[in-house]
Formats: sequence, structure tokens, C-alpha cells
Amino acid sequence: MSPKISFIEITAREDFPYLGRPELGVFEPTLEAMKAQTITNWGEWVIIDVLYDQRPDYFKNMKLPFHVKHVPAKPNMWIEQGLPGIATQYNKGIIYADGELLFFTGEGFMFQPNFMERLWQHYQDGSFPLAWYFYDDSYAPTNQPEPMPNWKTAYPIETQTPFPYNIAGYSGKLVALEHRYTQAFKDTKNDSFLAPWAWWFGCSSASLKAMLKINGFDQNFDGDRMLLDCDVGSRLELAGYGAKLRLFRDTFMARARPNVNVWNKNMDKEGATIKCNLPLLWHSRIFGHYRANEIKLEDSDIQWMKENFCGTRCEIRELCRKEHPWQFPFEHKEGYEGHKSRKELFEFWKNHQTQINLQTERTKRIEDNPTYKEGTFT
Repeated sequence: MSPKISFIEITAREDFPYLGRPELGVFEPTLEAMKAQTITNWGEWVIIDVLYDQRPDYFKNMKLPFHVKHVPAKPNMWIEQGLPGIATQYNKGIIYADGELLFFTGEGFMFQPNFMERLWQHYQDGSFPLAWYFYDDSYAPTNQPEPMPNWKTAYPIETQTPFPYNIAGYSGKLVALEHRYTQAFKDTKNDSFLAPWAWWFGCSSASLKAMLKINGFDQNFDGDRMLLDCDVGSRLELAGYGAKLRLFRDTFMARARPNVNVWNKNMDKEGATIKCNLPLLWHSRIFGHYRANEIKLEDSDIQWMKENFCGTRCEIRELCRKEHPWQFPFEHKEGYEGHKSRKELFEFWKNHQTQINLQTERTKRIEDNPTYKEGTFT
């Protein structure tokens, strides 16, 4: 029987990345949560791993009640530049997924034993469920300055989660909640909340059919980290799925806090930035382009974004113009102290925009087409 849920996870972290838990392997928190699920035939775990070459046999001898597809992220032109290629990673997950419902997330997430059961039921009821989450700081040193001051609004500190659990030793003794929960449920008795498209991030789902309709994540967002997931929410709304995006009180995850000092040595932690992804998101919204990876942005499109979004529509344009001139408008520029942006990176991005059809790629993978090479988008 085909799996119902494809749990698509991307990672670029080293083997032991968690704050205060140097003995806990990178996949262990999620693995423990998956093994405890009330339904054992929920589907498959698809992991797109930047460090696959260091751990190709991680799951080799494990006897699990669900299927694991551990797939190398490379080749990926942005990762090979030492920069994030997250949209490309997730698209590779879509190519390798065989579930009806696709759930997208990163590493270190834990969830209660009925999580998959709830996720599937909410989907059967007509929703694309979004899961809110919190960082579990049970093992964080008391003097650890987490979350960083810039993120206090997004992750307000709570003393203890009201939801009991114990996974891999984590129990919610100290948590930092993200803002979707606090805005949707903290002061209400509602069980679900119709989510705006911008809330499609972090831990969110959509059907395989819908993700193929919008042609996945926009790989033009790669090279930088921000907003590629919110862009998916925008495209889902443009494609007619906005009423399906719903946040549920009972569908949540806890995340083991990563140690910021444990980093993939092949990735530049303070890497150069190339462009602001917000104009990319609004370019597709304004022109109604719900399919990603089909349109190559020309100089005229880039000029439109600089003049007609950054210059007139962006809500933070004056702040950006005065305090962040190195990133205004759109194209990040070099020559500003403390920033590594380079002219040649923007030119590289402009000249390496990817056109890809995920349906075609999946067909090649499923049919074992000899012209298809794993991870190579043709």
C-alpha cells in the first residue's frame, strides 16, 4: 500500500548538534517520536541530507515500521558555493516522496504519539494542516542567551509547556513558543484557526497534488534562507488552496534547541547574502504566477522589483533605505563593513536561475529512467 504521509526533512547539521546533549544524534529526537506513533503504517520519512556522504549507512540496519529514504542533497549548486540551497533540497524531497500528504520540516523535531494520526485526520477533513511548534530548552544552560534578542517577539519564553510529553529526555520544562500559537490559541478556546498564507512555514503540509500544481518551492530563493516557505503558502493561495491552510491546537511539535557553536564546516555560518527574497515573493503574487521554476527573471523584472516593490510598496522600505543600504533595493551590494555580499554572487544567481518540472522529474525517478541521475535536475 502506498504511504499516506511523506514526512520530508532537510538537514545540514553535524551528527551531534543539540544544546546540552552532546550524546544525542542528529536524527534521534525525531526517530524516537516516530517509533512511538499510534499508527505504525503512517508512511515514510524522506531526509535530504547535505552531509549524506558522512553517514550514508545511518539507517542501514534499523528495523522500523515505516520506510526511510535517506537521500544526498548534492549536487546542489548553492550548497557547493557554501550557501543555502533549501528550496532545491525540498524539491528533491518532493521528487522522492510517494505520500498523498507531504509534511515539510527540519531536523530535531519531536511530537506526541498521536501526531501522525491527527495530521492525517485533519487532512481527511479537508485541510492542509500547519503545525505550530516551540523550542524545548530543557537541557539549555540557564545562562544561555536564547532566544536571541531579535527573536524574542517571535519566540516568547514560557516557563513550561501545558502539554505533557517525554521524548528522548525532553519534557518541556522550559520552552520558547512561536507566535502562531500565541496569536491563534493562547487566549481563545478555538480548536483550529484559518491561517494566512504567510503562516505556511516551519512545519507545514500540502497534498502531493497541490505541490505538483504549484511546481514546488521556488529555487530562485536559494542562495539566501528567508521566505521560501512563505512563498509556498502564497502560491498555494494563488492556486486556490488558501481555504485549506489551517492551524490546529492539537497538532504541534517540540524542537530540540541546536547548539549555535556546532555547525557544518562546509557551510559559511556568516555567509554572504545575494538579494532580498521579499520582492521575489511579491512579484509572483502581484502578477498571479502560482507555478514556481518556470519563469526566468529578466533584467526588466529585476528593475520592476527595485522600482515598483522596493521603492514604493515595501512596508519597511524607508528603514531599509536608511539603516540597511547594502540591501536596498533588492540586490545586495558589496563595500559595506560587516557584510560579505559580492557583485559576482548576484550575477551568478541571475545567470543560474533553474527551470524544472517536478512532475517530469518524479516520473523519471518512478520509472527508473536511465537518463535520470539522482539529484540532477534535467
